[in-house]
Amino acid sequence: MSLAEKIQSLYSKFGSLKGVTVELHKQLIAIAVKNEAASATVFLQGAQLAEYQRVGERPVLWLSESCEYQAGTALRGGIPVCWPWFGQFERNPEALQQQLDEGTYPAHGFVRNREWQLESIELVDSETTRLILSLNVEGDSGWPYPANLKMIITVGTELRLCFEVKNCGDQTFKFTSALHSYFNISHVDSVTVTGLEGVQYLDTLQEWRSFSSDRPLSVNAEVDRVYRNLPIEVVLNDRRFSRSICLQAENAPDMVVWNPWTNKAKTLTHFPDQAYLRMICLETASVLDNLVTLAPNERHKMALTLSVI
Repeated sequence: MSLAEKIQSLYSKFGSLKGVTVELHKQLIAIAVKNEAASATVFLQGAQLAEYQRVGERPVLWLSESCEYQAGTALRGGIPVCWPWFGQFERNPEALQQQLDEGTYPAHGFVRNREWQLESIELVDSETTRLILSLNVEGDSGWPYPANLKMIITVGTELRLCFEVKNCGDQTFKFTSALHSYFNISHVDSVTVTGLEGVQYLDTLQEWRSFSSDRPLSVNAEVDRVYRNLPIEVVLNDRRFSRSICLQAENAPDMVVWNPWTNKAKTLTHFPDQAYLRMICLETASVLDNLVTLAPNERHKMALTLSVI
């Protein structure tokens, strides 16, 4: 089906809904929704939420102005879905790696580059819009286990993402996953992250050694950490924007904190050299030894709720 035919099909199903628009960004189709509380943009590729903004407020998410919107290339920013592994494949647990044949596999899995199906859009009330996207996988990038993925995105005074995996085959499989959230900030000098005090983390920049700190996290150099067994709530405080973003995760015990800083920023694709000053990643995750084991016909859900105060 051509892009024009896909857009026409989406319009015939959802075009009459108030506040719903089907958009084409070069090679990628997106669904824009707007209600009395907030607006959002969701791309079918990767079921990737690219924008979320409450009425009269600043954008919550950061999206690179250098995105090329090409099919098969993940967008830099928003909230990409990382599955069935997170980060470099060889850094994932041995039990996960043994499920696949030897080979070279892309970072963060493969579903963020796949086109998902838009199953439904529900206008829950005047301030709430819910989208459900799905993807069937089998034989993708060497992944031999049939599965059905769902992403449920609820746009309102709060933003909620629920990522569900169902094992549709007859073999148990293991996976890691993350909602790789990029947050829009005023300036990296003006933000702190609270809620991680006393939490053990692995510092990938220091040979994956374990540390903890009793102080709120601030960023003044490259950061790449995996925090383990989180508290219920983590808060991103932005002094210049006079706001705090509260992250509440469900069934996702880890958080990856990342900012590439000066040197690495220059090596990243679709990432302006100075963009590290205006973003920070706080990634809701189940990684390393918190990988998920899913038996046939079982489902696993992880969720993230964002609220702005």
